[in-house]
Amino acid sequence: MRKILIAISIVSLTTLFSCGIKGHNRAELRPINATDERIYGDIGGVARQTLNKYEDDATGKTAERIAKIKAKMYPR
Repeated sequence: MRKILIAISIVSLTTLFSCGIKGHNRAELRPINATDERIYGDIGGVARQTLNKYEDDATGKTAERIAKIKAKMYPR
């Protein structure tokens, strides 16, 4: 019975102490490559994938499919 009480008290004390830990972790995280345009592209600009231009085929089905994919992925 005494072991159970000790275990319950240890668990309860641990949970009580862990409630206030969030406010103490204030490490400033700086990304290593924050200014690398090759990784992040032009921040605030259009995505590089939308700048790709494709040749039309004779039937025009490719252009229709590309337009549908763009509309699905980048809704306005």
